[in-house]
Amino acid sequence: MTTEPPDRDLGGGSIGEAYLLEALARKVETHLLLVGTLEDAQTRAVLAGVTELDLPADRQPVTRAGRRVGDLRRVLVERAPAAVVENRARVRGLAARLDALGPFDLVCVEHDRLGPLVRHRRSDGERWTLTLHNLPSERKRHELALARSGRQRWLYRRELADARRFETAMVDAYDLVVVPSEADAAILGSEVAVVPNGVDPARFRPTPIPPGPVLVFTGTLSWEPNIEGLSWFCREVLPIVRQRVPDARLDVVGRQPLPEVRALATLPGVELHADVPSVVPWLEAARLAVVPLRIGSGTRLKALEAMAAARPVVGTTIGLDGLAIDDGVHALVADDAATFAERVVDLIGDDELAQRVAAAGAEHARLRFAWDSIGRQFVDMLLALLRGQTQAR
Repeated sequence: MTTEPPDRDLGGGSIGEAYLLEALARKVETHLLLVGTLEDAQTRAVLAGVTELDLPADRQPVTRAGRRVGDLRRVLVERAPAAVVENRARVRGLAARLDALGPFDLVCVEHDRLGPLVRHRRSDGERWTLTLHNLPSERKRHELALARSGRQRWLYRRELADARRFETAMVDAYDLVVVPSEADAAILGSEVAVVPNGVDPARFRPTPIPPGPVLVFTGTLSWEPNIEGLSWFCREVLPIVRQRVPDARLDVVGRQPLPEVRALATLPGVELHADVPSVVPWLEAARLAVVPLRIGSGTRLKALEAMAAARPVVGTTIGLDGLAIDDGVHALVADDAATFAERVVDLIGDDELAQRVAAAGAEHARLRFAWDSIGRQFVDMLLALLRGQTQAR
């Protein structure tokens, strides 16, 4: 069950869901209960059944005053993560349809926003798993570290406490919680399994690195951690790069750009390419890829895809977390604007460095993060759970 349509041509969560769902469907009878529409024909073809629901999320205030009132209600009354509060109607709708579909041996729930579905478990014999693509507590911890006002710090501290309480409740309620990184698993503790994000090497054929100073950022452009990191890069890092390399350009490539992302495209050296059918041509046209995230947990498919395409990557510690990166070998890591800009300029001007990092990154992505092997691991883990052999990390 998910609110994010599995699709190898969409964003990170959709891509991961598509590959793992297909791996499972090739081994056992698998049904998809989805809020939205399944467009990926390859995924649909292997499923035993697909049920698509039109269930909008709860309406949220649009004015600044309304959002502030909503924030206060959430942290003082509802005491739950925002995504959970916003998706309560969807949880009710999914639970009602699940009851109508009949019994299942295993129910797999995607994302924290649908975590409360476990309250609708129908029997003790029915196994339930929850995949947390990101930990809401880690996002709030990072937002708290970046907060600029006393009001923000007050709000984020309470949201952080609510997120940790929610995560503990989910680990207790589900038979198994799945996360994409060892770091996330360590935060949650026992009864947690690690299934990393991956990449399909066949979709990203290495091509020669272009000489031009073109950078690329790929990702879902309505996701707040992407927006925050991209804004930081465009406003604080790219101007330093352009002082050294005046014709340097950043291609921002992704779907559903919010107005604040479109505003970034008015800055010098920033071009927006929205809702493109594939990121592959943009990776091939780039000298290097940047992953400047400062908020979030889990692992970034954007980094793995750039590495698989044999493009050197510069990223923050958070942006490259969970990928077993050796700084200076598989990618370059930097967490402040000046160092990040220096690393970018190094890759623009040093062909040997760019080629060496690109080659090492491509090999690392293929050997450690291929979807084929990750899919087998995922299926084996679920089958072991059904046999009563929980495979926590």
